[in-house]
Amino acid sequence: MSTSQPLISIMMPVYNGINTLALATNSLVNQTYPNWKCVIVNDGSSDGTRAFLDSLSDPRFVIIHFEKNLGRPIARQAALDAAEGAYLAFLDADDFYHPQKLAEQVQILEQNKDVDLVSCGNACYNAAFNLETVRGCGNGIAKVYEYGYRLNCALRTSLVRLDLARKVPFNTKLKHAQDTDFMQRYLVGRKYISMPAVRYYYSEFVSVTGKKILKTYYYSLIHHTSLLKYAFWPNFKAMLVTVGKASFTAVVLPFTNVNYFLKKRGRIPTTQETEDFNQVTKQLNIHGNA
Repeated sequence: MSTSQPLISIMMPVYNGINTLALATNSLVNQTYPNWKCVIVNDGSSDGTRAFLDSLSDPRFVIIHFEKNLGRPIARQAALDAAEGAYLAFLDADDFYHPQKLAEQVQILEQNKDVDLVSCGNACYNAAFNLETVRGCGNGIAKVYEYGYRLNCALRTSLVRLDLARKVPFNTKLKHAQDTDFMQRYLVGRKYISMPAVRYYYSEFVSVTGKKILKTYYYSLIHHTSLLKYAFWPNFKAMLVTVGKASFTAVVLPFTNVNYFLKKRGRIPTTQETEDFNQVTKQLNIHGNA
């Protein structure tokens, strides 16, 4: 693809990510779509992250260093402020992309001018780089989102229009789930498409703990409370569901492994999805670097 094609800015906040940054950044270098820049915000890391980022020679990586840890929502906002181009993508520092991720998503937005977000399926892997679950796969049909309705997609898997994203600042009061809050406020009244293909690989079974799950429920309640004035019943129902899930998790969690809850979030990967994952990890030489 020619670099005359639309520029995509990729947002990557990182805090003490030295063990995974090479994987995340290599997955960008291996994209078949070349016209991107990645704004990496080092949120006051103390583990060698700064030195690694300063060693990156590819000029498409733009590095911002915070001298102290300010929190993920502030790091996200700094990346949004520094973004350029037509589109905005998202990549966590402990995850990685399929090589076709950006190419396929930008093609969809270029061909569908009335669609403002396109997401893809994400496959969740464990510490041994084995797939555990898949979720977020859609049917490729455009839908309109309204406040309070369930979204079968995540911000990390999405590509959005940058000019619209600039109008939706991150909520710095949300230490967790600020990505979901941002996406729902960005999307209200707009069309989105969820791709059926898996193009994002998520370290859920490595990075997510029981404590983090409970915190996510807490911030989800704050989020839906703030939206009651826009759509009371959908958000009130979402709050009741969240309270039920949080209560069940709090009671059961001490007696089981967190993987029990994580596996309930998705489905078993297909043979093709597993083969695709293994091919990507081989291309990125993940097992050789483990």
